[in-house]
Amino acid sequence: MYFYSPQSLQAEINYRQERMKRDFRRPLWFKRTPRKPVTPTPCAQPVRARHAM
Repeated sequence: MYFYSPQSLQAEINYRQERMKRDFRRPLWFKRTPRKPVTPTPCAQPVRARHAM
């Protein structure tokens, strides 16, 4: 014999599931997003050959 009504049991189950989802959800700053590769900007001018006369 159940002491609680089926509606109250279902409400308790839903509440606990939502609380677990909320507690174990990781914040957005912990997500690893692949960073775009950044090409380093050259700091020196490229060496060019001088024109011939």
